[in-house]
Amino acid sequence: MNLYNNFNKQEKELLAEANVTIENKEYSKDECKNMIHSKLNYVMNFSKNEISTNMNKYNGIIEKLR
Repeated sequence: MNLYNNFNKQEKELLAEANVTIENKEYSKDECKNMIHSKLNYVMNFSKNEISTNMNKYNGIIEKLR
């Protein structure tokens, strides 16, 4: 699956915050799962009060990676 065109500029910037880079190439399901885990780990590193806010912020990206 080529994810590059699935994400807009803002979403790519949010992914980059979690050290996830989207390139214009085909990704396997395992690579997508790894990106999801990286994003979730990034969100879970926020303080307890910020987790739900940030989860909402990244939820659309996580759905596109599934």
